[in-house]
Amino acid sequence: MDWKFWKKLACSAPVFYAVLIGLDFCIGETSEKPAPGSAGDTLSVVDKRMAYLVYNLLDSNGIIMGADLERGERLFMRNCRPCHGDDGRRMNLSGDMWHPRYIGSTAHDEAPTFWYMMNFGDSVRGMLPYIDEIPLDEMIDIAGFAQTLPRHPWSAEEAAAAMREDSILESRRKKANLQ
Repeated sequence: MDWKFWKKLACSAPVFYAVLIGLDFCIGETSEKPAPGSAGDTLSVVDKRMAYLVYNLLDSNGIIMGADLERGERLFMRNCRPCHGDDGRRMNLSGDMWHPRYIGSTAHDEAPTFWYMMNFGDSVRGMLPYIDEIPLDEMIDIAGFAQTLPRHPWSAEEAAAAMREDSILESRRKKANLQ
């Protein structure tokens, strides 16, 4: 064989290889998901859970769709009430006394932030991650119920009632300690 043949073959081999790769990319199986942990699996757990919220759960107004609110209330009372209170206003999430934010306002106005904190926690505020402890369907129900909680600070009447209840509890504690 002559030298020109080998030279043409050497120059055309990379082009032929590139064409084969292009065909494989265009014609190959694209409907399969990449195996978890493989080079093709580029989404993190955080990305997947946040994408699920945005693309499958939120309507155009930012409201969680498909949540069972009664079940969500039961789950909230069991899992969230010890820290956040019955109405979600025990903790000020903003840290600003003059402009407080509660679970109801965060869940309603900032659903992705609420969803992220419920799934992955927030070490600054002491919120634990619950992605491995609460199943996804229960989280959906809790998030839906949280959007129904009060979004604003207590009214004057609510604050007065809470103070009356606190004073009653305090007097009962004092009586119990005296006896």
